[in-house]
Amino acid sequence: MNYLLITLSAVLLALDFAVSKRYQKGAGVEMTASLSFSAASGLITAAVFFFIGGCRLNFAPYSIILALMTALLASAYTLLGFRILRYGNMALYTLFLMSGGMITPYVWGVLFFGEPLTVLRTLGVILILIAIVIVNLGKGKPTASQLMLLAAVFVLNGFVSVLSKYHQIENTYQTVASAEFVMWSGLFRFVLCVPVIMLAGMKKNFSEPFPPVKLLGVLAFISALAGGASYLMQLIAAKSLPATVQYPFVTGGTIIFSTFAGLIFFREKITRTQWISIALCFIGTCLFL
Repeated sequence: MNYLLITLSAVLLALDFAVSKRYQKGAGVEMTASLSFSAASGLITAAVFFFIGGCRLNFAPYSIILALMTALLASAYTLLGFRILRYGNMALYTLFLMSGGMITPYVWGVLFFGEPLTVLRTLGVILILIAIVIVNLGKGKPTASQLMLLAAVFVLNGFVSVLSKYHQIENTYQTVASAEFVMWSGLFRFVLCVPVIMLAGMKKNFSEPFPPVKLLGVLAFISALAGGASYLMQLIAAKSLPATVQYPFVTGGTIIFSTFAGLIFFREKITRTQWISIALCFIGTCLFL
């Protein structure tokens, strides 16, 4: 059941990436457009999972702190992404983002959760990492300052997964249910993004146009459902699956399904390099079964 959950999570995460890509094609990747999307999807996520959680607003300090921290980390690597994307390094941003989301919880699980370090799982991580590199590695060489930003993105995204794992395995402090944790995370994402949007608008005297309301609303709603459900499934699985299994599995699966999502929704041709990447991800992911 846990493997089914994280497989469905990877499918939904790939759908979320496709929706984000569609939004970027229509609204661009400027700060106002991107943060508006993040804020809207966060608010919708909070509303949807408030109802899914039984319309309860439970307050557990441990859960609230971790939800706020995950929202802070996600907002931080999103803001860093704007600076990185100014130089056109989308491929490098994706490379470090996905690698961090896989490698950081893997290493943390071995060092601090007492999870076993096995040859097959390590080989699986290496294969998936190679797949990420060959698909996303851009032609340009990053400068020292860009490399620092990319390293920060790597760490920040990784610790989002680590903190989520800590919440799910906590036995000492009272915690809220998984759906409620998704709700709080979405709410904090909205609360953190709105002031930044307003500040950015004030600095530019609101010269940067806001995205079309219909485009923002529809795609943010789909993103909230897909991303929120994906996160919920990962949280449920994290209660029993080791971090050294779950996060590489989700990463590998997301790469595979994202490639096919590009084919289905954007009619992108799958190149030879992408087929090799899919094969490596499939083999690497199977090593965690």
